[in-house]
Amino acid sequence: MDDVTRLWALIEDQGERLPLATLGEMRAVVALLQSCAVGEGAAAQVADELAGRLARRLPADE
Repeated sequence: MDDVTRLWALIEDQGERLPLATLGEMRAVVALLQSCAVGEGAAAQVADELAGRLARRLPADE
């Protein structure tokens, strides 16, 4: 199994959600993933998908 396939498997895992990060940390993670998603290839697609999933869970900026 290659790295990208492993990443997709981790993202699709529907295990228990745990509160592990602050709101600021999650916003930073989304921004970092969005910067990784700018590139080409499968890893960029994974970053884009995960950034979107996480961003949808964050409250709107005030």
